[in-house]
Amino acid sequence: MKFKCSHSKLFLGGLVAMMIVLSYATYHYLQVEDETITVGYLPSNHHSALFIAQEIGMYKKANLKLRLVPFRSGSDLIRAMKMGQVDVGYCGIAPVTMARSNGTRIKVVATVNTEGSGLVIPSATEGNLSQALQNKTVAIPRCGSVQDVLLHQLLQANNLSTTQLSIIELETPLMPPSLKNGKIDAYLAWEPYVSSANISGDGKILAYSDQWWDNHPCCVIVAREEFIQKDPSRLSRFLKVHQEATLYLKNHPEDAARIVSEKLGTSLQIQREALKHVNFQYHPDPDYTMNMERFMKLQQSLGYLETIPSTDDLYDLRFL
Repeated sequence: MKFKCSHSKLFLGGLVAMMIVLSYATYHYLQVEDETITVGYLPSNHHSALFIAQEIGMYKKANLKLRLVPFRSGSDLIRAMKMGQVDVGYCGIAPVTMARSNGTRIKVVATVNTEGSGLVIPSATEGNLSQALQNKTVAIPRCGSVQDVLLHQLLQANNLSTTQLSIIELETPLMPPSLKNGKIDAYLAWEPYVSSANISGDGKILAYSDQWWDNHPCCVIVAREEFIQKDPSRLSRFLKVHQEATLYLKNHPEDAARIVSEKLGTSLQIQREALKHVNFQYHPDPDYTMNMERFMKLQQSLGYLETIPSTDDLYDLRFL
C-alpha cells in the first residue's frame, strides 16, 4: 500500500511566522548578468563545500561569478530550477529523483554528501524507539524529503507503522525550540539541527541516520539541462571547485567548522560536532550507487516515484 504523507503543519504564531519570512523568505528573482551562475542551497552544513569555496575565494580564482540563493526546502529549489530561475542547486536527492521521474529537465552532476541526519527526542525521554515514537508527533522538514524517506525506512526496520504516530512538516530551524516547548515529541532533521539540540540541551539524539542506514544517499549537485548544454565550460569549472572544496573540508576540519559556523550563525562547538556526522564526497562510488537503488525503490514503495529513473536519465557525471 502506498503511503500518503500528511500535510499537517505546526503553526507557532505570528512572531515565529514573521521570523521565518525574514530569514527564509521566498527569493525575489532579479535580473542577473548572463555570466553569473545562480546557485540554490539550503541552510545546512551538508552544503559546506559551497560555503568553503565562497569564503576562501575558490570561485574567484576559477573566474566564476555566483549568485547564492537560500531555499527553505529542496522541493522549493527544484521548483525554481524548473522555472529557469536557478542554474545549479545543492539539494537533497529525494526531490531530485521525484522531479526527474516526472520529466523535469535536470541532471545530477556531482554528489555532495551521504549521511548527516538524525532523530532527536526530548532530553527527559526514556525507553526504546517504539516507546519514543508510538502515539507521538514527529516532525520532518517536508513530505518527500530525504528525512521523510529515512523515517519510513527506520519505522519499517522496527516493525512500526505510520498509523502509530503523527508525522508533520515543520521548518527545520524551528524543530529544536518546538521540541523543547513540547509542541512536538521528536524530529528527524539534517545537521546541524541534530547535534545542536544535544549540545544546547534542547533534546537528545536517539540515533544518527548512519546508525540505521550506513552511507545512505543525501545531497547532490543538480543542474538544469539547458544550463549544461549552454555552458559546459563554466559548469566544469564550478564542479572542479566543488571537488577542491570537498577535499578542503576533509583536510582542514577546524577551519571548515569556523567558516560554516559563521555562515549558518551557529556556535563553533556545534559545527565541530555536527560536521563529524556528515560524510562528504563529490563522486558516487559503487556503494553509493547500490544505496541509491535501494533509496529509489523505497521512494517508489511510498508512492513518491511512479518509475525509477535509469542511471543515464538521472546522472551526467562527465564533468567530474
